[in-house]
Amino acid sequence: MGFLSFFGSSPLGVALTAIIVIVIAAVIFVGANVILALSGGPGPCTPGGGPITVNAANAQSFGDKWMTLSDTLDTGSPASANFNESEVSSFVDREVGSPFSDPRICIHDSFGEGTATLDILGLSVKIKVTGNVDLSGEHPVAEIDDIEVGNVPGFITDFIEDFITDFITDETNKVDLDHTYTPALTEGEAQIDGVP
Repeated sequence: MGFLSFFGSSPLGVALTAIIVIVIAAVIFVGANVILALSGGPGPCTPGGGPITVNAANAQSFGDKWMTLSDTLDTGSPASANFNESEVSSFVDREVGSPFSDPRICIHDSFGEGTATLDILGLSVKIKVTGNVDLSGEHPVAEIDDIEVGNVPGFITDFIEDFITDFITDETNKVDLDHTYTPALTEGEAQIDGVP
């Protein structure tokens, strides 16, 4: 008992005991959070129009359709364009980037879902955002109905939800809309109607 009695009888022993307890608690806390983050989260969004293919050609198709829509509206004529989930997901994948990866956009009747992996605070967290978008103003406005975050503690969940909301707002504020657009969402497809 001679060695163990050192930890309880001297001031140095008490200090070392406190440090060891704090280190063990920190290791357990960090380990539990890593296990929670890796153990799951929201599943992938369910495509409304079949499998989603993310590639450069689909991102280019989105860009070309948007440019044609905008050019037609610039002439003073109303116009429409249809975008599928692969085109939207590919465009988002190309434009957003870090700290998000593997984004997928699923389009349903009157709402959309977006899923991705968010690398934050040393963790890779799966997220899902559900809502819609208003395209009638100077910038798009995200109308977020729900944010789901992978298995992380509550105090981290609130931080991540705030980060996601702020990120979406910052990114949409970078987009200038020169015309008024109205999205019509159906399973697997978004029709964007525009007026000059």
